[in-house]
Amino acid sequence: MKKFYVVGNRVSKSLSPTIFNYWFRKHKIKASYEHLELNEKNFDLKIREKLADKKVVGMNITIPFKKKIIKHVKTMDKHANKIGAVNCLKNGKNIKGTNTDWDGYYRTLPTRKEILNKKILLIGYGGAALAIHYVLNMMGFKHITILNRSKKKLSFIKKTNYTKSTNLLSNYLKSAEIIINTTPKNPIKKTNKKLISQNVILSDIVYSPKETAFLKQFPKNKKIYGISMLLEQAASSFKFWFGYRPKINTELIRILDKKIK
Repeated sequence: MKKFYVVGNRVSKSLSPTIFNYWFRKHKIKASYEHLELNEKNFDLKIREKLADKKVVGMNITIPFKKKIIKHVKTMDKHANKIGAVNCLKNGKNIKGTNTDWDGYYRTLPTRKEILNKKILLIGYGGAALAIHYVLNMMGFKHITILNRSKKKLSFIKKTNYTKSTNLLSNYLKSAEIIINTTPKNPIKKTNKKLISQNVILSDIVYSPKETAFLKQFPKNKKIYGISMLLEQAASSFKFWFGYRPKINTELIRILDKKIK
């Protein structure tokens, strides 16, 4: 039986096993998908052990190991190279790494024509935010403001630029037309809430609960839920391993909705 894992330091509650084991049953693939919870000290040793097992076909890599896994990968595709992070690998003689986060987020967005000229506020600049910034830049968005707690150099743009401080959040909320939260916390305080109109599209990459504290404050706004990105990047990972894309059907969505309410 083929083996697959989701690897991270807090993955015991990840929904990835639910998603992939559902698809394995649906497509009659003899495989299992499990959690592999590691820490900084045992990461390299355990990863080498797993990759030496010929039954291990693939892994999804999550926080905080998307950069650390790179040294265990022999080849990376152009997207993983440009983003500088791997969240999916295929095991074998030539261990291949890719990044499906950018494609997963891309597939959750409204049409390019619908949103291209909108002003985007991206909060946070960690691994997932890098992938989101990458796809927004690739799509041709011109108005992207990125806030982060610490100063970080922006990737994917020609001129040298840096993130702005999250302390300046109030200065950008009123003009923002799409707000993307990539942090684990709710960035909007009660005093800032009134600055966001009902026309603003809101996105949160946290998927449990579905209505995060950030999204819950705005019942009338259009939303992009974290579970959508999780599903779409999972489907892209499945295609990377098996060569075809599984359907995200209503049965799977119902199963997941019960787990994340």
